Amino acid sequence: FTPFSILNSSKPSYVRFFFSNFTLENFLGGGTGHTGNESRTMGNKPNPYLVIMENSGETYFFKRVTRYGLDFKKISNGNIVYFEHSRNKYMMMDSNFTIFDSIECGNGYPTDHHELIFNNDGHALIMSYDPVKIDMSQMVSNGNPRATVIGLVIQELDEDKNVVFQWRSWDHVQITDATHEDLTSPTVDYIHGNSIEPDWDGNLIISSRHFDEITKIDRITGNIIWRLGGKNNEFTFLNDTIPFSHQHDARRVAPGRITIFDNGNFRNGIPYSRVIEYELDEVNKTANLVWEFDHDKEIFGFAMGNAQRLPNGNTVVGWGTGYPNVTEVDANGNIVFEMVMPDTLWTYRAFKFTFNQPDESIPDKYTLSQNYPNPFNPNTNISFTIPEQGLVTLNIYDILGREIAQLVNTNLNPGNYNISWNASNFSSGIYFYTLEGGNFIETKKMVLIR
Repeated sequence: FTPFSILNSSKPSYVRFFFSNFTLENFLGGGTGHTGNESRTMGNKPNPYLVIMENSGETYFFKRVTRYGLDFKKISNGNIVYFEHSRNKYMMMDSNFTIFDSIECGNGYPTDHHELIFNNDGHALIMSYDPVKIDMSQMVSNGNPRATVIGLVIQELDEDKNVVFQWRSWDHVQITDATHEDLTSPTVDYIHGNSIEPDWDGNLIISSRHFDEITKIDRITGNIIWRLGGKNNEFTFLNDTIPFSHQHDARRVAPGRITIFDNGNFRNGIPYSRVIEYELDEVNKTANLVWEFDHDKEIFGFAMGNAQRLPNGNTVVGWGTGYPNVTEVDANGNIVFEMVMPDTLWTYRAFKFTFNQPDESIPDKYTLSQNYPNPFNPNTNISFTIPEQGLVTLNIYDILGREIAQLVNTNLNPGNYNISWNASNFSSGIYFYTLEGGNFIETKKMVLIR
């Protein structure tokens, strides 16, 4: 098991991280070989794991998987699911990490690893990639007459795993809708669906990477309701002149609001990945950019990745093949957590969930706790609670009342926070820390012993 490096953990949300790690060799099949029940790692590459991690970087749970496990997350009934490559199906674990069931596509379709969503009614949404032999010479010049063309199938399964809804890309979109695929190659992965999202009105939103498109489909008829992005875009983009490209994840975060993890593969200039949030007017067909986080255009995850909006307004970003691997930002785009794994490791998606821990309640008042440890040398922690969103400052002062450090100066969401201070550059003595927010101000004393 390879440890992680925490670059920033100033005030992340209370809940636990869920993710899986793996190498390119794992994903392509060259990283781990099989002999019976034994596995061996090729070279010195790290092994793939499912991980539940605390904000401190400590692992609450980890499980070795064969070759790779993807889409590791908690689902609506409190259980856990992940895609097990060696079994080609989704495995379900209870809160004690015991595997008790599995989920796979029906109607004879193979199960794809990109997405499994459970609804509150116990129904599951799952996808399949459907390869079919097609004479592409009838569609494009120099097309392969025996091409393997890969379609997309979306299924809804009831509690007994019966298929109650099925959508096939063959019936609703064209192979030539692909934006950057070589349609003359022997294998054409023309649509490459990678996320499913139930909409607020009961219909479905899917992300199709090779169309550069987010599509809303009618959950009863399968008909397309609208298409956002790509060759068949129906929307006018407001406040955003950069088309999203080869995105991996689309989520409804509120009525009329959608987030997209935009990988940015075919962005003009230097590619970079970002999270974008649009306000969609589905009647007048406008997409208004209302929030964006691009990490100063420093990160490019050419594949995979996701964004998850948390109840406190923070957003978890899994950068897929980009580094750092996981970032959490507040509503103002300030980084409150960041983690990096060794540069041979990727993560498919990253999430945060309350899991085997009390639900975090919103505090009813400001509080400032005594630092711990106290006395300290040279590190100490300061905890406080915020009952309302607003500007909060936390400053350190010496015995003469001079400000020597500013630990917090930003707008915070309601919640519980813990801030670390390293006083290695200061001498022994008495220091004071002051928290200000709203009409609240409080100062406490602490002692540094060197």
